[in-house]
Amino acid sequence: MEQAEPPTARDDRPRVEEYRAAFSTFDPARYGPFLVDEPVYHAGMTMRRGRGAVDANTGAGRVLYPFGALRSSVRRAVAGDGWVAELIEREAVTNADAYYENVYTMFYEVVDGRIATQVEMLDFRVAATQFDLSALGPPADPGVQQVPAAVAVPPAADDDTPEAAAIRVVLAFLDDYLAFVPDRFVERLVADPGHQVGMTRRRGRDAYVAMAEAGRILYPEGIAGRTHHVLVSDGVTVATLMSLRARTHLGVDYENLYGIFVDVHDGRVANLVEVYDTRVADAAFDLSALSRS
Repeated sequence: MEQAEPPTARDDRPRVEEYRAAFSTFDPARYGPFLVDEPVYHAGMTMRRGRGAVDANTGAGRVLYPFGALRSSVRRAVAGDGWVAELIEREAVTNADAYYENVYTMFYEVVDGRIATQVEMLDFRVAATQFDLSALGPPADPGVQQVPAAVAVPPAADDDTPEAAAIRVVLAFLDDYLAFVPDRFVERLVADPGHQVGMTRRRGRDAYVAMAEAGRILYPEGIAGRTHHVLVSDGVTVATLMSLRARTHLGVDYENLYGIFVDVHDGRVANLVEVYDTRVADAAFDLSALSRS
């Protein structure tokens, strides 16, 4: 008797693209049918629940983007385990009559074809300079500072797929990179890797070494903990939504969300893009300490 092939994992990327097209209209009648009854919306570390949270975001969007987007380009899109992760570059003319360009890491949880969770990370420092935020009133729901409830499961030891192999490369790299010891991670990089934090782009291994040096100053006690809430791979790109916990050089107990996309080549890291909630970080660090070191 011929054995049936196991079912393939569902690819929710087309559904998310339909939702994004509807969401970009800022019209609840267009995007509402794509949402579960009680969706969760994260703007960085700020979490709100309910369709009202999504509607508040699009209401602000109508004010801040009076002309819509000039373009919104998906640089990476990776799906797995009920999540879709997208790395997006957006350009627009804002309500401040300013040209705006920013990078976004987006994570969508899809349940039965509908969006249950949406996590949006962007370089808030860039956004703060290009919009007239005074045009917005105070939010009806200020939200809470909270990481997502989801916890990703790393691939099983006997999973020899390219997707699992790429995830293992990235997890091993992050273990060493977040220890801030260059000798442990430099050889895990290609000779001339790309590196991007928010809208700041650098090249070369020296960019990673410089980040490690900064990490030793800003996190003198090291990283206390890290949780991967989303961890998906297509065998070349690994996308993860993770939270870090640490005590900073100011003695502040710090927890923040990071959206990270890593390209893997021949078992090494070729490019890393990292976006985090800069609003949370600004309250926890004194970056002038880096220039004094």
